[in-house]
Amino acid sequence: MDYPVTGPASEEDLPAMLVDSAISHCEKLRRVLELEGWVKEGHDNPMLAAPCRKWQQEREHLLAELHLNEGL
Repeated sequence: MDYPVTGPASEEDLPAMLVDSAISHCEKLRRVLELEGWVKEGHDNPMLAAPCRKWQQEREHLLAELHLNEGL
């Protein structure tokens, strides 16, 4: 859901914004796990080398967005 920038968010908007944020976070985590599985399965297959690199890059990007790549 997009919230137009019309000024400070009201207390009425906060629950919906938190739910949207949580859903987005969960969708990114699900994608990270999906990509991780693909990378592990495709790692030893030469035909999947290029897609595997792309999947790894996407996974790293999502982890950075989620601030979960520190210490990995």
